[in-house]
Amino acid sequence: MATLFDGVIMLDQSGSMRSVNPAAETIFGYRAEELIGQDITTLFPPEANRRQDDHTGLPAWHGPARNRELTGQRRDGILFPIVLNLGPTTVGGRATQVAVVRDVTERKRAEDTIRELALNDALTGLANRNLFRRRLEDAARRASQRGRLVALMLLNLNGFKIINDNFGHSVGDSLLQDVAGRLRDITRKVDTVARLGGDEFGIVMVDLESVEAARGVAERIIETLSAPTTLDGCLLKTGASIGVSFYPRDDTDLDELIRKADMALDEVKRTGRGGYHLFKEDSNNQTRVARIIETDLRMALVREEFQLHYQPKLDIDGRRVVGAEALLRWQHPGRGMVSPGEFIPIAEASDVMVPLGEWVLRSACEQNKAWQDAGLPPLPVAVNISARQLQDGDFVSTLRNILRETDLDPKWLELEITEGMVMDDTEQVIGKFHRIFDLGVEISIDDFGTGYSSLAYLKRFPVQRLKIDQSFVRDLTVDPDDAAITEAVIKMGHSLNLKVIAEGVESMDQVEYLRSKGCDELQGFLFSRPLPADRFVTWFKDWSRPKAV
Repeated sequence: MATLFDGVIMLDQSGSMRSVNPAAETIFGYRAEELIGQDITTLFPPEANRRQDDHTGLPAWHGPARNRELTGQRRDGILFPIVLNLGPTTVGGRATQVAVVRDVTERKRAEDTIRELALNDALTGLANRNLFRRRLEDAARRASQRGRLVALMLLNLNGFKIINDNFGHSVGDSLLQDVAGRLRDITRKVDTVARLGGDEFGIVMVDLESVEAARGVAERIIETLSAPTTLDGCLLKTGASIGVSFYPRDDTDLDELIRKADMALDEVKRTGRGGYHLFKEDSNNQTRVARIIETDLRMALVREEFQLHYQPKLDIDGRRVVGAEALLRWQHPGRGMVSPGEFIPIAEASDVMVPLGEWVLRSACEQNKAWQDAGLPPLPVAVNISARQLQDGDFVSTLRNILRETDLDPKWLELEITEGMVMDDTEQVIGKFHRIFDLGVEISIDDFGTGYSSLAYLKRFPVQRLKIDQSFVRDLTVDPDDAAITEAVIKMGHSLNLKVIAEGVESMDQVEYLRSKGCDELQGFLFSRPLPADRFVTWFKDWSRPKAV
């Protein structure tokens, strides 16, 4: 449906423009009388009119079209991105065509902003901490499927502070750029090199059969970075200290894996000589622990040791509860409450994740219906879906059966997926998402901004919401980059009529900023920690009483 700001152009069957609305005049810089009678090719650069579609033999702009991204040309010759919708209609009994044009320049700029700020280090051009984490997660997921190793390296430069103090920050920056180039040359294209901050770098080496390949790379890095170099007229000599851990040999929890690489790095630093160190731990013990947890997970399903806690979502004013997110908890009989970060990776690496995910879905739907039957106002409840669940061939059928058996209206269920799952842009995956949407279930993208962060791929998927990752929300009032990313995500989401949710909200300053930028919904500890079902109801009733926030 066209908006007030969309250009609307009526065409005859030959492509000649018959009428032009004021928005189209503004978009293209022409007066209506200059366009009426002209062919629509006037509004596109010559190369667009020459480019032929492989299937129709017609110019690339030719319809029918739905949300087709093209390049338009203004009267002054300036090119700019547009989205075109073109289709047949009837006016006064005569067959004609209507073209609806939207200028998406601002949306494209917002995409570029997110891509640069969220994924890349401005100084070196390397991946930054956000992309580093995403690549590590992706590498670990693939390694679990293929039975390979992932090497995680953390690297510090030796004597960098002395160089900065003696030669100045500009020389220090030049050194960091030089080191980035050397690390790129040493590693493979499939590996990820990141600058994590200051003189700290990270490397993710993927698809390894043994630790020896990582040893060889570490040795080459030490040798290369130890060689003197001249930058900005200064002779510099540095070196490197490297700590290495391996997934899944050393740990399957990625936070622990990073911690263990950091421990190995500390071991190198304690010697004061540089070099590299591999984290050492009894791998048989790690395997034994993982197997014990996997066995306990299977028994936990039978013994009903799992429970769901619910964290509320509020409107932008923080006064009205608009939904909740279901979060899995495991009350182990011997170990107490087990962190999801400890058992979820093990579940995802095994076939436990499918029945566990089904239990979560069914329990969330049952609880939501029970709340409604008890008189609680209906609320959408969001459930996180893992890639392993989505890959299961029966997932859509399972979802349909759960909705039918629990008698929950599908509009009160929301599925949260990650960017990486959407980027698996196969017809099979797209088909599953559309079948889910056809059931009446809404879909949201979780942790948006930490990965690929382009809305271009979302047009093929029936997504209704974006959740801004809490890593950006946490510091948005003190970090200009995080604030810029947050604002850009909000603008991008709204450009495609998506609701935008900020997670991890912990202060009123964050609320005020998000409100000023037009964010739609809020979620975080400022309002409530995740609560068991009965305590959530009590909290909801108390919060719903009129009061100022």
